Amino acid sequence: MQSYGLDIRRIANIFYGQKTMIVAVFAVVFCLVGYLALSLPNIYRSSTLVLVTPQKLPSSYVNSTVTTSIEQRIRAISEDVLSRTKLEKVITEFNLYPTVNKMDSRVDKLRKSIGIDVRRNDAFELSFTGRDPVLAQQVTRRLGEAFITENLAIREQQAAGTTIFMSAEADRLRKELEEQEQVVNIYKAQHRFELPEQLEPNLRTLEQLRSELQGNTIRLSSLQERKGNLEKQLVESKVTIVEGQPGAPAFQTLDDKKLQLEDLLTKYSEKHPDVVRLRKQIQTLEADAKKQATQAKAPTPLELPIARNPVQQTIAKQIADLTLEINALRNSNDALKEKIASYSARVDNTPVRAIELSKITRAYDITLRKYQDLQGKSLESQLSENMEKKQKAEQFQVMDPANLPQQPVAPDRMRIMLVGLVLALAAGFGSAFVRENLNSAFTRAEDLRELTNLPLLATLPLIDTRGSILEHRRFQRMLVLASAMVFLVGVVSIHIYTASF
Repeated sequence: MQSYGLDIRRIANIFYGQKTMIVAVFAVVFCLVGYLALSLPNIYRSSTLVLVTPQKLPSSYVNSTVTTSIEQRIRAISEDVLSRTKLEKVITEFNLYPTVNKMDSRVDKLRKSIGIDVRRNDAFELSFTGRDPVLAQQVTRRLGEAFITENLAIREQQAAGTTIFMSAEADRLRKELEEQEQVVNIYKAQHRFELPEQLEPNLRTLEQLRSELQGNTIRLSSLQERKGNLEKQLVESKVTIVEGQPGAPAFQTLDDKKLQLEDLLTKYSEKHPDVVRLRKQIQTLEADAKKQATQAKAPTPLELPIARNPVQQTIAKQIADLTLEINALRNSNDALKEKIASYSARVDNTPVRAIELSKITRAYDITLRKYQDLQGKSLESQLSENMEKKQKAEQFQVMDPANLPQQPVAPDRMRIMLVGLVLALAAGFGSAFVRENLNSAFTRAEDLRELTNLPLLATLPLIDTRGSILEHRRFQRMLVLASAMVFLVGVVSIHIYTASF
């Protein structure tokens, strides 16, 4: 490769010598670019502005369960709307890209033609580019409706999913709460008289029982004293009768002993020494009385007066009544003592039951609070779901409907032609420069001097011979043929390229 330095005249001579090459390459490239600019179809862009409107109900009344940001929701909705299934429906509905055979390629072209631009936190622009302006408007409108519908569906699905989850958790906690409540109820039923809430009633009842026992004890002492006085009066009355009727001391003594025995039995048991001694004396007196009755063959004169004495009968009747009342009081005291012991045991066991009940109810209280909290949240989620179903929540609303484009957005044919002109000039002069550098012939004396030290005797101008003229013509024919072939190949390639739009 030869280097000529920056020689304007030399460069001009080179380009002038290769003017045919330059013109041919320039014409082919510029014509191909022009054909490309004319062959490219007009591309129209239709867009619509979608606004995110806030929910229509105050958030202080109903809280939405859909908490994802707008960017996240737009991304999720875009993935769904731009999915293969949804795009195939759009392609089939509007018969998009009929020249493309494979559905996958048609889906890819449609996906590339859709644009989503999030402008603010409450708005985004949806656009579609295509050859037909009316079709672009229809597809854009269809995509906007798909975004709005999908947003409603996703929000409703999320709200419904939240409601189902909260209801399921509430049911689970309700069953667990019922089981724990059953355990608590069984424990309370088993120890219903010893629970902490029964402490005050038990103490009041215990105090009443003790007061009643004390009153019964005082009355019992009074009755026993009164009975002793009556027994003394009865004995004195019998002694008086005996003194006036001799011959009946044994009967008088026997009756006294029996009365004394009855009195002792009210105080002591059968095994008491006084009771045993008195019973033996009675048996001895009864034997003596029978013996005397047998000898006299007639009742003792004392018996009739004693039986018929009204004073003794009244005293005996009072003593018998007092005895019954004393026995009843003693039985009542025994029952009171048993009740006092029972209530004292309840009071003593209350702290233990309180500790045991606290352990049992601790898990129940925790579960109850969780259940109540979930019940509140479940109600809120149901309100949120109803709000979503009635479209009172945050939703997408079309602010600017899909426009009908009047001017194509592509291609910019003037810019393509300018770029083609630059490329054609660069290709023409570049091919000439390359061809000149590939030529190994010496065209200047300076070129020869650079390769040899021999003196240059003379230079001859270029002489056109018949052979050189034929060679030049053959080169021109080959250049025209090559240019034509390149142009045809370029036209076919451009046609195939533009057909894919």
